[in-house]
Amino acid sequence: MIYISFGMLKSASTLTYQIIEEILRQAGRAPLMLGAPLRPALSVTNYFDHIDAALITRIGQVAEGRDVVLKTHQLPGADVLAMIARGDLLASATLRDPREIALSMMDHGDRSRRWHIPEFSECAQVEDCLPSIDHQVATLQALCDVPGVEPIAYAAICFDMEAAIARLARQIGVTVDPEAVAEVFADKRMIGQFNKGLPDRFDEMAPEESSAFLARYADFYTRFLPAPRPSTGVSPQCSSPARGQLHQVAIDLRRLWHTRRPAAALRLHAG
Repeated sequence: MIYISFGMLKSASTLTYQIIEEILRQAGRAPLMLGAPLRPALSVTNYFDHIDAALITRIGQVAEGRDVVLKTHQLPGADVLAMIARGDLLASATLRDPREIALSMMDHGDRSRRWHIPEFSECAQVEDCLPSIDHQVATLQALCDVPGVEPIAYAAICFDMEAAIARLARQIGVTVDPEAVAEVFADKRMIGQFNKGLPDRFDEMAPEESSAFLARYADFYTRFLPAPRPSTGVSPQCSSPARGQLHQVAIDLRRLWHTRRPAAALRLHAG
């Protein structure tokens, strides 16, 4: 089985990808971590910007029947969308309130500028995030038009995780203990790209900016997050600050250890 885990930027897409892999591990179907030449030898994520039928064929040849989970932020090719619609591939799409996406992008931009790296460094103001969010919203809507794609909201993944795990397990067709899967991620140091993890973070946005977002993405809200609440302009209590780049590197090392553990150790952990 090949599973495509699409996510809008800053929508807990990495956590969702990790959860899908963990569901498979605990179901006794440890997924394949791709290496060279498809991915770097010690990559912690099977991430691809562009997923087309040629890539799916190549991965299928490498996997030799093993499950593979792919992560992307882009719309797969039309040939791949047709495979999803036929049930040849499985797919999900994580989504988040665009107001919260913008706030998280600015956090990442601040971290990138401090560490002199390019990723999200352009995101200093809300306006800087709009072109990327426009693209992500359009991509999500196009993907969710495809039959069989499972849409999952950020709040479900982060704050109702066991129910989200049960939904994903049903989609895959396996039986797992949602509590045991969720337990792996109780330690936030196991979650890739973890930022603040706050509910209703949109309240940090100034009311006038929030109103502009609600108007700009009205179709998105109607379809995926109906009746959005206006922002108060008051920041929610943050239990943990946004982390620095070294913290992200440490998380990747923990993930690498977890994904490369021998099968016997995985069975022992799951049991």
